[in-house]
Amino acid sequence: MSYIDKILIYGVKKGSIADEIGLEKGDYILTVNGEKIFDILDYKFNIEDEYVELEVERKNGEIEIYEIEKEVSEDLGIEFEHELIDKPKNCTNKCIFCFMEQLPKNVRDTLIFKDDDYRLSFFTGNYITLTNMKDFDIDRIIRYRLSPINISIHATDEKVRCMMLNNRFAGKVLSYLDRFYEAGIAINTQIVLCKGINDGKILEKTIKDLSKYIPVLKSICIVPVGLSKNREGLYPLERLDKQDCIDAINIAAKYQEEFKKKYKSPIIYLADEFYLKANIKVPNYSDYLDFGQLEDGIGMISLFDHDFNKKLKRVKNDIENNNIDNGISKTVTLITGKIVDKYIRLKAKRIMRLFKNININVVPIENEYFGKDITVTGLVVGRDIISTLNNLKENGENLGDYIILPEVMLKDDEDIFLDDTTLEQVQKSIDTNIVVSDGTGEGFVDAIIQDISINKIFKFNKKSNRQSYENSISH
Repeated sequence: MSYIDKILIYGVKKGSIADEIGLEKGDYILTVNGEKIFDILDYKFNIEDEYVELEVERKNGEIEIYEIEKEVSEDLGIEFEHELIDKPKNCTNKCIFCFMEQLPKNVRDTLIFKDDDYRLSFFTGNYITLTNMKDFDIDRIIRYRLSPINISIHATDEKVRCMMLNNRFAGKVLSYLDRFYEAGIAINTQIVLCKGINDGKILEKTIKDLSKYIPVLKSICIVPVGLSKNREGLYPLERLDKQDCIDAINIAAKYQEEFKKKYKSPIIYLADEFYLKANIKVPNYSDYLDFGQLEDGIGMISLFDHDFNKKLKRVKNDIENNNIDNGISKTVTLITGKIVDKYIRLKAKRIMRLFKNININVVPIENEYFGKDITVTGLVVGRDIISTLNNLKENGENLGDYIILPEVMLKDDEDIFLDDTTLEQVQKSIDTNIVVSDGTGEGFVDAIIQDISINKIFKFNKKSNRQSYENSISH
């Protein structure tokens, strides 16, 4: 590992400390507190204290030393070209279940870059496999207290893990868990469940092996393998059916009750998709504790239910107190993924019982882009929405005053779907107003009952912890 001789200052936030002392875009950082910098971890660690000494090479070549007094943890306001200062580590595996290998051709570059970087695991919650890490990396995690660290386990059986990751070192590196445990680094783990490979007895073994790391180990998240239609030449995997999901739920349940009694946490969490496919009620709201696994699609139904019920109770009280007019008249169309079609229809019916003049159409979108086996809402794309809704219009269906779609379908920082269709293109193509809900149970109700002034597109402010695409196709 080599340190960087000088780091380009790519930008300076207005009004920040860096701005006040006169640093500019194009200057270079040479050292922080007399030390060379390897990456963003070194930088953040060294600027943490009240006193920071910054050695800078100005654009004119002059070297200056800045002695800075500030609040503990206060940022300097310096921006870098790359989030990590250096480039993120690529994934060195070729996992048999990797969703990125199943994407359509010509997708945007940001969707096909496979990172496996422990720094991103800490900063953004990504899961890592440990297969591209050395003792140097483990030492840094412990030194900088990068806790929690999120690790894709899949199986603790060494042969099975090596096979699943297509990496002969994949089993041995699990010994790093011992060092994290001894250092008290909190660990979250993930299992992508593949039929006939790491389910059944292998899943039980994995749970038992991981249980020795509790309570430093905070969670074992189990998600079903996602299989798109683009699997030509890839390992022949089967999708999980109803019985497979029931079996996984039953295996987990044997340990969840034991862990709840001993640690006041179920530790094991299954993606909502298991319960929906198995037609089994999702766990209680209280079982998910802080809902830290939402990005894996875990607990979303329970949280949505909780927020929806609280909101509807307030709405009923407001109707009784004449604070809300339940005589408002409108027709709206709800867009959703196929797996939650039945669930969303039940919620829509409850609203229509309170508001007799509101008509709610629920339209599940068949995923032609990724394949019909992909049924989650977060992977619905723009072109499939356009095709489905225009077919309905051609058949005389009334889309109503506006359609509602959840913000989880869109890129986090841009109004664009996974197929690069923009929200504006969808609106123009279907020639109907669009309301983007915030993704919560409360926002779901508001998007339907509020008097919304729409000029083609209306977006509610974001409130939800989203299941992002990047995390839904985890390593």
